[in-house]
Amino acid sequence: MEHTTDTTIVTSNTHVIMNWGAIFGGWLVATGIASLIYVGGLAVGFDGFDPYHAAATGAAIWIILTWAVSLFIGGMFASWFDGKADQTVGTLHGITVWGLSVTASGLIFMVRMMHVILGSAAAEHVARNTYSATAMGIVFLSIFFALVAAAVGGWLGASHIHKVHHMRRYDTSIERPI
Repeated sequence: MEHTTDTTIVTSNTHVIMNWGAIFGGWLVATGIASLIYVGGLAVGFDGFDPYHAAATGAAIWIILTWAVSLFIGGMFASWFDGKADQTVGTLHGITVWGLSVTASGLIFMVRMMHVILGSAAAEHVARNTYSATAMGIVFLSIFFALVAAAVGGWLGASHIHKVHHMRRYDTSIERPI
């Protein structure tokens, strides 16, 4: 009589799998929310930026809050779109949405600056901005707070995924063998 044993090999995927569809979806949500908030700020009147006036302070705060709020929501949606209840992966999705947003914004800024530097006839008459250090400080603060907000949004989105997915309805009429 022969004796046989069944062996089951269990493998574990130890590295994080990023869902790029969820990341791009979160980025698009963040871009839409940021556009909406920026237009709201323009409607309220924060269109001028001069560091020595009160309206400029409001505009700087509006820019920082816009980045933070939009990327918080974008990071949260990226974790929701991923559908996993893993907070580490959710945080990484939020940070990746932030990185994509900063990279895209930087590329757009560089393309616009190249047009000014390389050839516009009006570029010869553009006065040097003495407020560039203040503007760069505001850009740094907005990008930093957006990073923190995107990471927290991704973390919260992943920790609350059960509240989103329990509302889905699935066809349970299929007989499954026991």
